[in-house]
This record gives sequence, C-alpha cells and structure tokens, in this order.
Amino acid sequence: MRHAVPESPPEGIHVAGRWRRRETISLPNPALPAEVSDLCPVADLDDVEDAVAAATEAAPAWNEAGAFARGEILRRAAVLVSERRELLAESMTLTVGKTIRDSRAEVSRAAAILHHFAAEAGQPKGEVYESSDRDTFLFTEESPLGVVGAITPWNFPLAIPAWKIAPALAFGNAIIWKPAEIASRSARQLTAILLEAGVPPKALNLVTGPSSNFGDRLIAHPGLDGITFTGSNQVGELIRQRSVASSPRLQLELGGNNPAIVLADADLEFAARTIVTGAMGQSGQRCTATRRIIAVAPIAERIGQLIAAGIEGLEVGDPRSESSDVGPLSSAAAQAEVSDHIDQAIEEGHEFLAGGKRRRPDDGFYVDPTFLFDVDASAAIAREEVFGPVTSLIVAADTDQALDLANDTPFGLSAAVFTENLHDGLALGRRLEAGVVHVNGPTTGAEPHVPFGGRKASGGHFREQGRAARRFFTKDKTTYVSPGGERKVE
Repeated sequence: MRHAVPESPPEGIHVAGRWRRRETISLPNPALPAEVSDLCPVADLDDVEDAVAAATEAAPAWNEAGAFARGEILRRAAVLVSERRELLAESMTLTVGKTIRDSRAEVSRAAAILHHFAAEAGQPKGEVYESSDRDTFLFTEESPLGVVGAITPWNFPLAIPAWKIAPALAFGNAIIWKPAEIASRSARQLTAILLEAGVPPKALNLVTGPSSNFGDRLIAHPGLDGITFTGSNQVGELIRQRSVASSPRLQLELGGNNPAIVLADADLEFAARTIVTGAMGQSGQRCTATRRIIAVAPIAERIGQLIAAGIEGLEVGDPRSESSDVGPLSSAAAQAEVSDHIDQAIEEGHEFLAGGKRRRPDDGFYVDPTFLFDVDASAAIAREEVFGPVTSLIVAADTDQALDLANDTPFGLSAAVFTENLHDGLALGRRLEAGVVHVNGPTTGAEPHVPFGGRKASGGHFREQGRAARRFFTKDKTTYVSPGGERKVE
C-alpha cells in the first residue's frame, strides 16, 4: 500500500523575521532509503550572525510583553500542535523512522509540554526577604537569560525542542534553534506553528543544515547568553570547550547506559514486559533506554526467558503500519554503528537470546531487536551506549553486587529497580547514581513538571523541565527599596 506524503512544511530557514530559501540536501526515508523524505535547507555563517542580531533585538520587547501574554501564545501553540497531530506524526515517521504510534504519542507529549509552560509562565518569579533595615523592602526577581541557542537531536523531533523552546519563551528569552538535519522537517513545522500562535518573528530563529557549516560559530558566539543541548557526549564536550571564551550558561543532556535491576521478589512477568518496552521502544533510540538488565542469580534465567519471549513477539516493519512495534533506525550510519557493536559481541562469543543478524541498508535501516544473556559486565556491549534496539543481561550474585554493577559506569542518566518490597526499592533508588530513578517502571519516561537530567557524564549542572527549567532560563536580581530623604523617628 502506498501512503500519502505529509503536506510540505515551509521552505527554507527562518531568520530575522522571515523565511529564507537556501540550497538543500536530500535526506533518505529510513524505511525506504531509495525515497527522499525531506530536503533540508542549509544555513551559513551569515545566517547565524543575522539570527543572533535579530534575537538580541527582539528579546527586550518579548520580555516586556509580560508572562501572561507569553503564556497565552504558548497555549495557542499547544492547541495547534494537537489539531495537527496526524500531519506532525506522519512527518516524524517519514523522516526519522519512528513508528506512527510513537509519533502520535510524541505529538501529544509536545502539546502537553507547551500547555505546562504556558501555565508556568505566570508562576511566582521571585521572593520577598526581611531586611536588617526595617524601612527597606527587599526582594529578588527572575529576569530572562537573554538570547539562547537550542541544539536538539533527531530522536525526539518535537518533544525535546518543546521542552527547551517552551520554557525559554515562557520566561522571556529569544531563541536560535539548530535541530539535527534529519529533524529539519519537524522543526520547520513547529516553528511555523509557534509563529502562527503569536511568537514575534525575530524572537524565534531557525537555522538548519550540517553543523560543519556554522556550528562552531553558533556555539562560540558572544551574543549567546545560554546554550541548551541534547545529544552525544562527544558533541557535548565540544560545546564545553568551544564556548569557553564567550562563557554562555550551559545546559547539557547527554548519553546514558541505563540499568534495570531485577530483584528476586519482583513480579517477573511484569518486569519483563516493562523492560522490553524500555529497551526496545522507539527502536532503542532513546537516551533513557534500558541498556543493561542486572538480575540477581536466583531469577536470572527465568527473567531472561521472559524478556527473550517478549522481544521475539515484537513486530519489526514499516513504521507507517499501525501494527509495527519497531521501525528502522534513523540513518544508514546509525544502522552500521549498532550492527558493528552486535558483530563484535558475536565475535567475542556472547550468548544471544534474540537478534544478532545483520540487515542490508538497501532494505531499510533496520536492526532486529537484540538481547544478550549472561554478559560480562566489562564487555564493550555492556559498557558503551549502543543507540539502538540492543540490551544485555548481567547476572549479579546478590543485591549489593547488583547495585555495584549498576553504578559501575561513567553515565548516570536513568535507572530502574523491580521489586515487590518498596522499602528495598526506595533504598536502592537512593543509592543509584542516576538523575532519574523508577521503582517498578521503565527507565524511560519523563513528565514536564519535574526536573530531568543526569549525573556524571550524562549531564551538566542544570536540569531540564519543571522548576529546573526556570532556574536555567532566568537569572536573579536582588533589589533593595528604601524611602528617600531623611527618616523621621517618632
């Protein structure tokens, strides 16, 4: 069956208040690589300069518009996103290979994030303090950071941009947005929606194309007051290094190698179903995906059998099909990288309970859901972030060793514990070196009203979402108000 191509988004990049036509690069459909999924416009250095200048000009007036006006604009944007759910979902599925069910869920999530920060815009933005001088009124007030660069990945083309752009706009900042090339179509659609909702044209600038064209200038630009980035550890470190001279505030959400600990008293069937979802959902292309399953010895074989059965029951296929559970990876390079990890594990003699067969990229960028059993904790497949539908089970002698194995990683983004003893679950949760912990839940998932981010190599000092977003996108000012002139003592 042939599927209609979604309605085309605006052409070009959006800089300094208007859409600019630019040369484009062709991007393949991950499910049908012979087909073009999008033409990504390519910005240049002059576009970056114009974008920063426009954002700098627009920021003061956008702040002066007031929190409630900004919140109303975000609320209208949320409604527009919801109304265009099918169009936006089809675009994501076409360009990044996300299953249509996952794409629809992401559109709904992006709308929820916009709604949340629409309301958050009008929340208290300071505190009143007692002064040592009883005649002095002393208070703090949060003001916008200023001009923010938002650099977003391809795996969540709408949700991750929404949780960066929505709070930035809600708290009065202007934006220069650089999405991943293969997410350009969704970025143009979301930009058009935000502009239609009422965001001032110069306050939201979109530059697309390969980072090699202009990335270094963007991250080192002295006109940026902050940079919020989600992506690989390598690029995160590059941003740290190259932005030193201009010293913008940095918010970095990086990789993960997330463990799920399964204790002997866990509901194993429930744990297995949940782990399969956490490991294989969205073809494993989530920074919070379950990469390592750490099961205590008495139940390791049984949980392994249940997980293998769950993975074998997944349907791998056309992401536009309602029945597909796992679609292709985002690109031929992603498919090759994950397949290389699997081939290395085969060469090292690891036991596979599911997957392990290499697919041809001409047939789509698919990787079969792969599950390795009784893997040594020092193996590369268990140490590195394999960004695809691959997970490994490591056997622990007891609970203490399970915790040690879970924490034995440079990453610290997300973790899960499965047990029917909530005391043990909470106790382990407190000792897990992760920014997000789920007790009897998947390692994936985040709600917009609570902080999200990792420890160790998985993140920087500033968390995302919830009140944490306000802390990143604003700066404090302390004001002392005293009566003028001589004071009379009665």
